[in-house]
Amino acid sequence: MTNSQSGVPNSQSVPTNVQAEANTYEDEIYLIDYFRVLWKRKYLIVLGSVLPALVVGLILFFSSRNYTITYVYDVKDQGFYDVKDQGIYDVEDQCIYRFYDAENMDRIVTKLEANGLNKYAKLISTAGTREDLRQLVSFEVLPPYMGLFRVKVEAADPDKLERIRQLKAQLLKVTMVAGPKKDIREISLVIRDNIENVIPVYSAEEGIINTLRGYKAEMASIEKNRFDLELVLRTNKAVLAKLKNIKIGALDKNEGNVTLQFDVSDRSEYLPLEYQIQATESKIIELEGQVAANEEKYTYYKDLLTLNGKLLAELKKNTSSHYTIQHFHSFLIDLVDGYKDKELKDYLSSYIKKIENRISVSAPVTERPKASPVPRGVTKKSTIVFAICLMISVFAAFLSEGIEKGQARAL
Repeated sequence: MTNSQSGVPNSQSVPTNVQAEANTYEDEIYLIDYFRVLWKRKYLIVLGSVLPALVVGLILFFSSRNYTITYVYDVKDQGFYDVKDQGIYDVEDQCIYRFYDAENMDRIVTKLEANGLNKYAKLISTAGTREDLRQLVSFEVLPPYMGLFRVKVEAADPDKLERIRQLKAQLLKVTMVAGPKKDIREISLVIRDNIENVIPVYSAEEGIINTLRGYKAEMASIEKNRFDLELVLRTNKAVLAKLKNIKIGALDKNEGNVTLQFDVSDRSEYLPLEYQIQATESKIIELEGQVAANEEKYTYYKDLLTLNGKLLAELKKNTSSHYTIQHFHSFLIDLVDGYKDKELKDYLSSYIKKIENRISVSAPVTERPKASPVPRGVTKKSTIVFAICLMISVFAAFLSEGIEKGQARAL
């Protein structure tokens, strides 16, 4: 479109391609300016990014290295489970929970200080949470219960889920991290001693507590049934006395033909009197035997309660100190010699064998596992530092260029 008076083209009607070329030219100028700034400040950018990454890499490379050592314990049906059929990985409750208990941590701290490992004793003492403690010692139960549950839960079969719930752990991995290399060996001995010799004392204590509950339940059952048994016994004795007082001659001269009626289900049957007397006498003898057996059991359970009470008192008295399963075993040996009653002596002997079995299986699968260095991650960490410092250096380069131009304009 042209101006009607002069015939000169209108400035607003400049072709679009000409404007696009102008914008592209301006963008190219701006990009060249950016590269000029980067080239001008290349030393700042290089030193600001490469130097920090190099320093971090050298520090990581020459710093003292941590080492890891892992002990693997076979915990399936080898004494780690003191409560029968408890299910769902008893080892997590009986070992791991007890290990991280504050009282047990204090015991480990004392042991570490006695061995000159004050650095790690302080690390445990100042740990605020269990996660902090896992930086030094961590546990892993294999196979993981929750992993198995996720695999099977799609089936939605109650029977399968119940079988999974009753699964017990196969292995227990205990991993320790420390440095230098000589320290990890000494620390592992302290941790091993605690897991293999001290933690079983807690398991023994829990086992005795559950045993006491079982015997108390048995005694309560005997006490509950005592009245019913004695009532049935008295009733049968009264029936027998009346049967013997029946005048047979008044009914029939032939004694063998005298019968008594009794009901069986929905029909009536007849039993000769002499057989009825014999049956009642047999029932009385059976009931008297059952009453006598229950009383004997009650007395035996009462003695076992007293005995297990002594064992529990011994453990509770010493668990705050460095009391080991071997100390408890020695106590049991001395105790069994003082008992004359054969039943109690047999019970103690059986319990001692159980403790001996627990001691014998507490060693790890590999007695001396290899101490492996923990990867420092020099390349990865240096790359991260380089990337961060590069961005900061580029920003600093443009910032300094802007400040310089501002000062030049001011002059």
